[in-house]
Amino acid sequence: MQRPDSQVHDRRSVPESGHRAPKKKKMSKGTKALLIIVCVIVAIALLLVGTVLILSAVGRNALTDDGSGMMMEEYEGDAESLGSGTVRYKGQLYQYNDEIIPILLLGVDEHEKNVQEGEFGVANQADVNVLAALDPKNRRITMISISRDTMCEMDVLDDAGSHVGTATAQLALAYTYGDGGDVSCELSAAAVSRLFYGLEIPVYASIYMDGITELVDAVGGVTVTPDVSFGPFVAGRETLLTGSNTERYIRYRESTTEGNNQRMQRQNQVLVALVRQMLASVKQNPASVLNLYNNVSRNVTTNLDASKILYLAQQAAKLRFDGEIRNVAGESVLGAQNHAEYQVDEQALYELILDVFYDPVTE
Repeated sequence: MQRPDSQVHDRRSVPESGHRAPKKKKMSKGTKALLIIVCVIVAIALLLVGTVLILSAVGRNALTDDGSGMMMEEYEGDAESLGSGTVRYKGQLYQYNDEIIPILLLGVDEHEKNVQEGEFGVANQADVNVLAALDPKNRRITMISISRDTMCEMDVLDDAGSHVGTATAQLALAYTYGDGGDVSCELSAAAVSRLFYGLEIPVYASIYMDGITELVDAVGGVTVTPDVSFGPFVAGRETLLTGSNTERYIRYRESTTEGNNQRMQRQNQVLVALVRQMLASVKQNPASVLNLYNNVSRNVTTNLDASKILYLAQQAAKLRFDGEIRNVAGESVLGAQNHAEYQVDEQALYELILDVFYDPVTE
């Protein structure tokens, strides 16, 4: 028989032994705010990680090549190009390293960047030409200094920017046919590419003199030891360079056929010191490279975007740099117009390319 409604007990609402159910504690406003902040920070971190991974993937694809377009068969020595980035030299088989990233670094002989939009033919020359190779596969950074006086084939543009042919001249002059910005960099990269048997150079960056001095100050100065005495610099005495005296150190040149080679050695000293300090900073914080770039960007031209900068910074942080800059071997001679001309040793250059950009293959 069903009990009267008055006798039905709801155990959920009336606890046994006469005790009331404990009330649920409310979260304090401070705790709730802290939880929200933590969630936001985690969300931002996840978003940044995802963005970096995406940008890194995009950066890698844009900066690497398989070497199939190189024209290694143009070398007249004991070598054979087998296609698909494969070369046989003196009986040894080599395969192009498709993880390597070539970067052309240019130093321009003017204080401030001055791009002539729509105008071509500038007075500025690229006095410093350094080809850097980031090699994630072999975990190394290699830097190759190419003399400004190197005789090479370059594109010639008219005043309207139209291509009118090629000329053989000093590498520094390739920059002059452009606009002082991207076009000048592209012309220099094309000339270096021809010199290196069609090596694709996907990244370039030029920096003007004021940018170099700003960069030296941004890293806190660099220490060098001069090989010869001139001006305030004493051979064998360690010297701290800052923005105020860097220009004099890297621009001084004796009026001899070897004058530029000696100047290159001093420029390389400064470059090595800068690279070491920037790498140390990047290893601690890859994003620090963006701060350095912001300090000098007004006097820099580059085709790097955010994805490429992030990818390169991440890669550089993992690689070793031995502190040496390799030179393209050759001989300085006095040309027909009494200008120094640097004649490249073709065999030495070919072997340098194989050593840096190719890996030996065991058959």
